[in-house]
Amino acid sequence: MTGTAVPRRFALAAVAAGVIVGAAYTLSPLTVWFAITAVVLVRWCVRGLEGDERRWILGLLLLGIGLRIVAIAGLFASTDHWQVAFGSFFGDEEYFIRRSIWLRNVAFGVPIHRADLIYAFDDYSYTMYLYVLAFLQAMIGVAPYGLHLFGCALYLTMCVALFRIARERFGRLAAAIGLTLLLFLPSMFAWSISALKEPLYFLLAAASVWLIEWVWRTPRLGSRAFGVVALACVGVALQSIRDGGLVMFAAGIGGGSAVAAVLRRPRLALAFAVVAPAMMVAALIQPALQVRLSKSTQALAQVHMGHITTAGYTYKLLDSRLYEGMVPLQSITVPEQMRFAIRAVVAYVAQPLPWTIQSRAALAYLPEQVVWYVIVLLIPFGIVAGARRDLLLTAVLAAYAAAAAVMVALTGGNIGTLVRHRGLALPYLVWFAGLGAAKVIHQAKTRSWL
Repeated sequence: MTGTAVPRRFALAAVAAGVIVGAAYTLSPLTVWFAITAVVLVRWCVRGLEGDERRWILGLLLLGIGLRIVAIAGLFASTDHWQVAFGSFFGDEEYFIRRSIWLRNVAFGVPIHRADLIYAFDDYSYTMYLYVLAFLQAMIGVAPYGLHLFGCALYLTMCVALFRIARERFGRLAAAIGLTLLLFLPSMFAWSISALKEPLYFLLAAASVWLIEWVWRTPRLGSRAFGVVALACVGVALQSIRDGGLVMFAAGIGGGSAVAAVLRRPRLALAFAVVAPAMMVAALIQPALQVRLSKSTQALAQVHMGHITTAGYTYKLLDSRLYEGMVPLQSITVPEQMRFAIRAVVAYVAQPLPWTIQSRAALAYLPEQVVWYVIVLLIPFGIVAGARRDLLLTAVLAAYAAAAAVMVALTGGNIGTLVRHRGLALPYLVWFAGLGAAKVIHQAKTRSWL
């Protein structure tokens, strides 16, 4: 009797589990797929880790996943579905989700309002990610809350992928600190649970970092060629998701690889240090280049002026006369352009200034702003330490971060937008902060600071 009871229990348990999974899949297919993805990510993240490190990383990742599930479930529970079709964390999300549903309906021939048809294909906020969401819902049905889980899965995959790379190249402590920052910084947490394009953009950028490492280190020519083709596809995909994505990709992968190649050869690095300034001066004195740079600066300043007129709290980067009345931006002088660029970089790092906080939302952001200042202070130490451990990875991450920072800094003007878009550089900077913190901790243990 005992021999038949055990198999019967297993059979009943299997049936119950099948019923539960089937019911869950019927209610929300993406929830089931997210659970499967989470299990795979956890196993990948802790593979090869032992002892305290395994327990810490496992605890961090499980906590990060759990908090995200709670946030998305809280959105569902707090939404009055008698009044609205679905809830969203940000205003842009509702527009994204609705457009993806309209695109899905068009593909299936489901009638939609004429205005919705126009907005579905509108150039405003266009991104290929809309078609990704539409295809996903074409496969499993309309899933406004499941799309949040999809974005969460993409973001967590990026975190684990970069953690594995950083741990191998930069060490355990730096990787653990970087992973913690990516999982729990409030602004990055908000990105990770959104239905916006950023999670997929982050994942593809992380894939490009892994690919360039593989291309440099694989000995086989055929594998390198395949890696280069894959990198080109990633670059095109990044541009299709976010305007300027190809520029950041080229700066991160191309610029980082070039810097690493030069610095690995001391004589070439010395020659470059001597020749590059002279070449820059020779180029800058060319009238055609001066005109092009002036027009580019005017275009960036125009975008900045647009942010100044948006709702919310803003900051100014131009000389005061350019904000007065009908003064045209074409009148901006070279010294004013230089001051604009310098102020933009300073504002990117410093804003929002703690003593200028004017709202409760900004006050709630203050703790993360303090963490941001600490990250900025640690970055130089981390870059030096990273260059000694793995020059290629350090150069690629630094170039990616610099490209993202410059693009955001020179077009900023709204504090809320700056806080959101500053997150585009954080997936690359947190590892330098981790390296810098590891170096500070090591020096504190080995010598006195006095």
